[in-house]
Amino acid sequence: MLKTDVRYLKGIGPVRGRQLSRLGIETIYDLLLHVPRDYHDRRSITPILNLVPGKEVNVSGTVVSSVYLKSRNGKRRLESIVRDDTGEVKLTFFHFSYIAGRLKPGVRIVASGKIDFFGTISIVHPELIFLDEPGSDTRLVLPLYPLTAGLTQGIMRKLIDTVLGEYVSKVPAILPPETLISMGFQNRSEVIRKVHFPDDPEEGRRARRTLALEELFVHQSLLNYVRTQAAKRAGINMNPPDGSLAEFINGLPYSLTGAQNSILEVIAADLRRNVPMRRLLQGDVGSGKTVVAAAACSLCCRSGYQAVLVAPTEVLASQHYRTVKGMLEPAGIRCGLLTGGTKTSQRRDLLESLLDGSLDVLIGTHAVFEERVVIPEMGLCIIDEQHKFGVEQREKLLSEREPSPHFMLMSATPIPRTLAMTIYGDLDISVLDEMPPGRGRTTTRIMNRDSRSSVYEFLLNRIGRGERAYIIYPLREASEELDLKDAATSYEILKRGPLGNFGVGLLTGAMKPEDKLEVTGKFISGEISILVSTTVVEVGLDVPQATVMVVTHAERFGLSQLHQLRGRIGRGGGDSWCFLMKSEDCGAEGARRLAVLDSTDDGFRIAEQDLQLRGPGEVAGTRQHGIPAFRIASLIDDSDLLEKAASMAAGSDLWESLRGEYILRFRGLDILEL
Repeated sequence: MLKTDVRYLKGIGPVRGRQLSRLGIETIYDLLLHVPRDYHDRRSITPILNLVPGKEVNVSGTVVSSVYLKSRNGKRRLESIVRDDTGEVKLTFFHFSYIAGRLKPGVRIVASGKIDFFGTISIVHPELIFLDEPGSDTRLVLPLYPLTAGLTQGIMRKLIDTVLGEYVSKVPAILPPETLISMGFQNRSEVIRKVHFPDDPEEGRRARRTLALEELFVHQSLLNYVRTQAAKRAGINMNPPDGSLAEFINGLPYSLTGAQNSILEVIAADLRRNVPMRRLLQGDVGSGKTVVAAAACSLCCRSGYQAVLVAPTEVLASQHYRTVKGMLEPAGIRCGLLTGGTKTSQRRDLLESLLDGSLDVLIGTHAVFEERVVIPEMGLCIIDEQHKFGVEQREKLLSEREPSPHFMLMSATPIPRTLAMTIYGDLDISVLDEMPPGRGRTTTRIMNRDSRSSVYEFLLNRIGRGERAYIIYPLREASEELDLKDAATSYEILKRGPLGNFGVGLLTGAMKPEDKLEVTGKFISGEISILVSTTVVEVGLDVPQATVMVVTHAERFGLSQLHQLRGRIGRGGGDSWCFLMKSEDCGAEGARRLAVLDSTDDGFRIAEQDLQLRGPGEVAGTRQHGIPAFRIASLIDDSDLLEKAASMAAGSDLWESLRGEYILRFRGLDILEL
């Protein structure tokens, strides 16, 4: 019955059904779980003498008079005078047919609304309680719901009151009884009743927290189930020759950080188990994830298996190929690069090398996922920046393989713990929380539009010293809808100016793969000194000589994205400078967001701020997948409940009984059971 379409409820037809649909309400269950955003507490009464314009108040008194008046345009309004022991207030109604006959002299009411001053103290269209009227809704604590055009609070309350009376007793139990009791409720039906019509706002908020906990518990139960099922799959027990890891580390021209060494020990232990590794490696920009990936590939290949490293862009894949090849090929481990731009003859040779086992590590882009790419002895799959791909793509690479390859995600985008527990809760998480020595200091400056000339002079000065720079734009090309500077137009202007003497290149996501590689190659070699780009450089380019970045319309970017961009400079040991150019219409909120970048270079702290300011669906580019559409729980406000839900789910085996609840809440399973 809870799955019944709301359009079949009495009083709801096609029009009302469409209105509810805009709020995500399709079924009776959706209506029951459409919780209030807040409560209107009418128990606190303000004496009329103390009314102040602009304040939301409740006034209790007796109607003295009600009269109809006409405005200059001929429209009528109803004005009623209400009196208490301290004074009088005017109530004004422009739509009054539903109320006119009830506001008679002598009627006692409670009126709630915002105080205005139109010649006298007044309230326009207040909500009313008729204290002496039989059958009147005299509840003093009323829910305030998220609404849409055509729906009022009164309509929504009436609809929910109806379904509560008929269906709330039929909702299934979710949380253990002892958990409900600890939250102050006897059963789930009581929780749902009280979230809508509590005795006081605090009780309503406690009920919402209880429903948020159960929602997080249902989702964490799925993740726990996925982890449990994955642990049952047969893995590859890798046994590289003794001392393989130490040999790899000793061959590096630098020392690893303590965090890198610790995580490599954990990964080495994972690879030795006959349970497939499922790990997320998180690390801030420049924390050294690539060398950890190369070490894992080395252990895999020294054990007689092939490894795959997948990156979201040709630029990043090519960067990984150069770096990893330099680490592995001196030890006789052969690496190959496969992207959309790989020539047909090279592609054919690569695929043959994979089949005959002469290629040990395949590094590539989406091209790796093509069906004709066969990796017969794949023992390890590493995917960098997973959120740039779809989960389905990694499924194609890993499914139907027995034994199952080891699997690791890497992310240079710091993800707040609550978000990581939600998106990657089925994985083990390792964090590189220590930066390698030798990176210079990056100074971030927030600049107004009228500071452009000084930034330009600074840029010319640094380029004149043989350094390189990025200039970042939010748009690839000019837009009629948005009054923003774009990369293509600015590139044409800049290359004709003084900067053109040093070489200016253009890089956008729409360019052909071979053109992207050509321009990035010129930037890396120094043939060009200024790279005009969109956020396609967010990951992948490692140019030690790049010391300056200018980001135009900086307020248009997310904080984590700006942090990623900033990480492209200062990689050569010297100091660097990042100029965040804000627009004239940036506003106070935009300026406050940019100030976070100015105050810290800690990617995880920035990501937490980004989560607070923009919400989980925007952080780390995760809008595409992975975050369930929580209708009650908030990853910002309910982070403590997420920890509790994860602990409860880890200690239970209830997924099969919760599967139906999950599908009802989230309209399907959003995580493939790898």
